[in-house]
Amino acid sequence: MKSFKTRHQLFLPEDMSKRLAHLAKSSGRARSEILVEALDAWLTRRGAPKTDEAIGIRLVRIERNVEWLRRNQGLSWEVMARLVKHQLIRGVAMPPAKEDVAAGSKLFADFIDEIADRFAGQDVPPTSDPTMQKLRSLQ
Repeated sequence: MKSFKTRHQLFLPEDMSKRLAHLAKSSGRARSEILVEALDAWLTRRGAPKTDEAIGIRLVRIERNVEWLRRNQGLSWEVMARLVKHQLIRGVAMPPAKEDVAAGSKLFADFIDEIADRFAGQDVPPTSDPTMQKLRSLQ
């Protein structure tokens, strides 16, 4: 069965033409056969990066999601630790005075603001609390 081919005219730089002629002569193959093979390889490679780029984009998205989850998991542990510590401290000082309730309400509001900022991706504020430092070092 005969395959039909379309003729194309191709202009090569002189040095590339010499290299092609040398390759054809040394391999015993036709120049057009070598050019078809080279063009096929080039076109195949041109299609591959689209797939590679799509995979790369997906991997970057997955990496961002994992980082987001890791940050939020660490933040959740810190919230839990602070709440437990707060409850243990508050349990010792029963019953609370009115000024203690006001101070506690202010601390709680500050705490909620910080957590909202952290979920929004803002930097971790520095702390001198060794428990929080240890907890943050685990992240």
